[in-house]
This record gives sequence, C-alpha cells and structure tokens, in this order.
Amino acid sequence: MKHDAVIFDIDGTLWNASQASATGWNAGLAKLGIDIEITVEQIESVAGNPYEKCVDILLPGLREKFPDLLETLNDCEVEVVKSVGGTFYAGVLEGMQTVAGSHRIFLVSNCQDWYMKLFLQFSGLKPLLTGYDCHGMSGQPKHEMFARLISRFGLIKPVYVGDTVGDEKAARLAGIDFIHVAYGFGPPIARTVSCPSFSAVVKHLQDIN
Repeated sequence: MKHDAVIFDIDGTLWNASQASATGWNAGLAKLGIDIEITVEQIESVAGNPYEKCVDILLPGLREKFPDLLETLNDCEVEVVKSVGGTFYAGVLEGMQTVAGSHRIFLVSNCQDWYMKLFLQFSGLKPLLTGYDCHGMSGQPKHEMFARLISRFGLIKPVYVGDTVGDEKAARLAGIDFIHVAYGFGPPIARTVSCPSFSAVVKHLQDIN
C-alpha cells in the first residue's frame, strides 16, 4: 500500500541551524558569566531531543546553579536564529515541492514553538503542509505527536523521514514506516532504509508509490 502522507523531521533532515544555535548558547553563557563554550558538534550530538534535555546533557548541573539558564540561552538562541536561520540541505526546497505533488506533508520535531515558526518563515514551506507539531507546541514526545496527526487527519499509512536513532524509535513506537537520511546527525539502526541525499528520499518515495 502506498504512503498517504510523509512526515518530516527538521534538524538534520531539512536544514542545519547548529551554528546559529551554538552561537546563541555561547552568547547566553557569556551573559551569565559561565566560562564554557558549546561547539557546533555538541549541538548536533543532542539534536532531536527536547530543549531542556539538550541543556541537561551539554550543561549538566548548571540549571540548579543558574536559575535563569534556560530562559537566557533560549532568548539568545532566538535572536541568532531569527537573524541568520539555518542552511537547507541540497535539494530540500525543490524536493518538498515534488513530494507535495503526490503526498500530504507534515512536520514533526522536538523543537520549540518559536523555532518551528522561524523555520516556516525561512523555508516558505507552510503552504505545502497539511499540518505540523513540535514539542514546544504540544509538550508530547514524537510518537505521541505522530498519533495525534494520524487521528486528526485520518492518516492510514504515513512514513516519517528523519536522521537519528531517536527518530526511528519514535516511528516504531507509533507503528509507522521510517526513512533515514544518511547526511544528518545520526546513524540508522540496521535494516532501515537510508538515503544519502534528499533527492534520494524523493526518488524512494516515488518508487515505492
């Protein structure tokens, strides 16, 4: 049976805003007088997790010492991402137009609500979307966000396109198919369909439908 919808992750799948996030976090750390510098690689290593978990992984114990940490890092990150955005992976914007010609398209991410809004502004993809959800909007884990979309829009056989093991596990929990993008932030689990480029994702979707 063909897929009736394609749900896309954002970070590591459609674009990479790790440089902007790292710059914003470092501005926030400096503002708080914390002598730590976060690298782009560190941001990429926690991609796919909710914001609070990212902070706890990269800056363990600092939330207790600095009560304003979450708010300060967030505010500084917003300003930088708002200014420079992220880098779209090759073929994404054209490919999304192609996919939209044959499938309903959705976005699901563990990002914050402001991040989703900025992504939609930079990408111009909102007119192509049937719906979207993120952790900042619903407060739900990804597999629950999938369930909400499936119920709300009557989806029969959606597929999730993402880049991390967490993405794949969420798809499995929701009982939906998964396509891994090898250019993203994480390796696939064995036996998962893995595409080397976004154009390969588009071709795969066309071939199986």
